[in-house]
Amino acid sequence: MTSRRSLAETPSSGQGPLLGPLARRMTRWFEDGILTELAARGEARLTMTQIDIVAKLDAEGITIAELARRAGVARQSAHQAVGELTRAGLVRVDPDPASARNKLVRPTEAGVARLNLAREVLEDLERKLGERVGARRLEQLRAALDLDWEAID
Repeated sequence: MTSRRSLAETPSSGQGPLLGPLARRMTRWFEDGILTELAARGEARLTMTQIDIVAKLDAEGITIAELARRAGVARQSAHQAVGELTRAGLVRVDPDPASARNKLVRPTEAGVARLNLAREVLEDLERKLGERVGARRLEQLRAALDLDWEAID
């Protein structure tokens, strides 16, 4: 079923719908699915930004500045999310042995467990998407989205 398109979603060329709004709609579908399923499993509510912050960590730890860069958010936003995640017991902040000025953010065991659960939910959503669009289209979408999206020429 195709929904009616807003003016912003309709290209002036008259061709199919614009990709940007479609990509945002797909992202919302995944995000809503993750948050809904985590809540259904009795997990404490997190925002997608918080989930994304935990997903960007590694076991050795990274600085807030690097975390903000990886997550594509302002340093202040990353700092706020880390504070909330620390209070929730999902990350910890330790001194950086290489620099007295920096601190390293690391996931706790609970944070890794939550991330693994979110990954399971995401894999289930991908299976559902594959059922909706077919395996071939899903793999084509995966290949297109896996391209280097860092710079616009």
